[in-house]
Amino acid sequence: MIGILEDRERRYEETLKLIELNLGTVLCAKINYPGKNKNTECAKMAFSVLRQEIYKEFDGKIKVEKKLSGYDGDSLLLIIDLPIIEVKKRSIKIETEHPLGRIFDVDIYNKDGVPLSRGDFNIQERKCIVCGNAVRECIVKKRHSVEEVLEKVNTMIKEYGDRYDK
Repeated sequence: MIGILEDRERRYEETLKLIELNLGTVLCAKINYPGKNKNTECAKMAFSVLRQEIYKEFDGKIKVEKKLSGYDGDSLLLIIDLPIIEVKKRSIKIETEHPLGRIFDVDIYNKDGVPLSRGDFNIQERKCIVCGNAVRECIVKKRHSVEEVLEKVNTMIKEYGDRYDK
């Protein structure tokens, strides 16, 4: 668990370094993958799909790319040559419209290093992948075991692969 926390800290430090460059909007993309092992075959496949979707959406606008790997799984840090609001709206579109969007985690950071929230755009918070209730509520009340969430996530990824990787 310490390795995961250290990776998250390192990712945030790298995010701040990109913000300091002042070259555009900073985006951080990763997979919301439950459990301690965030480097499974399923997690890697989902990250690959996320990366492709990000590149498709921001084609020609990516100025800097940095890929990080570690205990917390893979993550992608980008500087995008578009206004912050447009980048956030496009990112929300990916998270809401893609078949794996429920497990995509795309954060857009302002100049102070604070991620924009869905609430800033009057968009409802994410729904739980298992039951459809507000995800924060399920986390706080510990409604689902890690194993239950992991099974749901892996099933989603495998079904996506079966449908789209042919």
